[in-house]
Amino acid sequence: MGKPSSRRDLPVHIIKKNDNTSDLQFWQEKTPQERIDAVEFLRRQYYSLCGYTAIPRITRIIQFRAHHT
Repeated sequence: MGKPSSRRDLPVHIIKKNDNTSDLQFWQEKTPQERIDAVEFLRRQYYSLCGYTAIPRITRIIQFRAHHT
């Protein structure tokens, strides 16, 4: 078997189209920092595809909600 053509040599897993359990398991195995890095990677790709030359900052909003029992 030849070497993968990807630069990162990532493993490839074939799963059923509607199998969401493997997605959940994959992300649960990642550290919080790895999850944030993945979201940031996707965010940069999205803005780049939309033609942005500079990536907009994420707006931080803190919202407090009253808990009624």
